[in-house]
Amino acid sequence: MGFREKSAWIMAVALTLTGGFYGYVVTQQTMLLGHPPPPNIGLAVVVTIPLVALAIFGHAFAALGNPTDANSPQDERDRVIAWRAGNLAGLLFGVITIAAISAYAVLEYGDLLFHLVVFGLVVSQLADYILTILFYRRGQA
Repeated sequence: MGFREKSAWIMAVALTLTGGFYGYVVTQQTMLLGHPPPPNIGLAVVVTIPLVALAIFGHAFAALGNPTDANSPQDERDRVIAWRAGNLAGLLFGVITIAAISAYAVLEYGDLLFHLVVFGLVVSQLADYILTILFYRRGQA
């Protein structure tokens, strides 16, 4: 397994853990309040710090196994895989964002719009990592 695939695994796990925690907290607050909570900078910090720490330590650990692979530039296959995964993930983010805007137009909850866009960011980035892994595994470019 190459470094870029390991990187995608590391980030997928880290984002699943931290994004899942964020979603859990927002869901619990929504159930408690009866409506979506307002954006909370404290929660964003509590989620961001572990995400960054997991990314840094995970990538450092992965690079120890093969430092030359970690420092090598992307070849043509890597660029195509990154482009395809990013393109599909971007389309997913667009669909979720349009759905969030539509929900706002109907329900008129700005806080819901905020949380749905954050959800879209997390889901689309996870899709990017998962598609990257799948494309490397299938040998597709």
